[in-house]
Amino acid sequence: MQKPTATSVFKYVIVCTFLVFISQAALAAGIDLKFSHSFSPMHTMQKKVFEPWGKKINELTNGQVTVTMFPGGALGKPGDQYVLAESGIADIVYLLHDYSPGRFPVTSLFELPFMTPSAQIASEAMWKTYEKFPAFQKEYSKYKVLALFCHPAGHFHTTKKPIRTIADFKGLKIRTASPWVTEALKNFGSIPVEMPITDTYTSLERGVVDGTVVPFEGLGIFKLDDLVKYTTIADFYTVTMTVLMNKRKYESLPEDVKKVIDENSGLVMSTWCGKAYDAAEIPFKERAIQKGIEIIKLSDADKQKLHAETMPLRGKWIDQMKSRGVDGKPILDGALQFLGLE
Repeated sequence: MQKPTATSVFKYVIVCTFLVFISQAALAAGIDLKFSHSFSPMHTMQKKVFEPWGKKINELTNGQVTVTMFPGGALGKPGDQYVLAESGIADIVYLLHDYSPGRFPVTSLFELPFMTPSAQIASEAMWKTYEKFPAFQKEYSKYKVLALFCHPAGHFHTTKKPIRTIADFKGLKIRTASPWVTEALKNFGSIPVEMPITDTYTSLERGVVDGTVVPFEGLGIFKLDDLVKYTTIADFYTVTMTVLMNKRKYESLPEDVKKVIDENSGLVMSTWCGKAYDAAEIPFKERAIQKGIEIIKLSDADKQKLHAETMPLRGKWIDQMKSRGVDGKPILDGALQFLGLE
């Protein structure tokens, strides 16, 4: 058998290198990332953040990556979105943590009352707290986290009875947004009713609930402003959200693509989401006023009572974390520092 010459070996190496290069280029070309969520294709986040984000990723990867949106629960129900990301049915998902109760307990810290100076500030604080504390990171060990964020502080909206004082909460059936809002409403003498925001319109229309807690953006997006007559400004709470990516999918991407995603996620994307929610609040509040909704402001004394009634919930959250083997106090203190509320 003829022994290979140096020239033939060299040619073989060149051919192999070329084939590897071609295969890598083929892998890099035509990457389609399926982005799933359960809301309308006209939702604020899709139109103001996710679609522009997908376009940016496409441009920065020179067309290698396409982000295809699957809104309206096309790939799965609201509570299943994190499962879609974990299993790889979707590559990226947008979800509200409260649709998966008990799954993200450390994150629920930011749903305690009066923790939302603005959506941007709270969203940035969420990401910084996540980066600082391993117990926070552990909740997301199965995913590549692209963003953590929330909407602006929500208010109380009612259909028949206005809330003008803290005493007016008594007996009202109010759609609640999270377990911590539920606890607070009980303290106020209200009857909290847990349900997804997508079911709220019908429930208000039929009198199943007397009101709801939601920011102005949600009031308009879900057309609840067609039904409510009164809004009591409270800056009361927020709902936390996240954008998660299938970890295996992320790790399979070429390094240059991962670099683009990294540079446009994390604090960058969290801030973008918070800013978009803050910006959306302004026109939707104007819309509510134009529809004739009466805007009510509580007295300073009632505001102080609301704060006093809800502050013990922070201690309850710390106790809840302790039962899970997590030291919650430094996480709470860190979050308050990032929020500027220490």
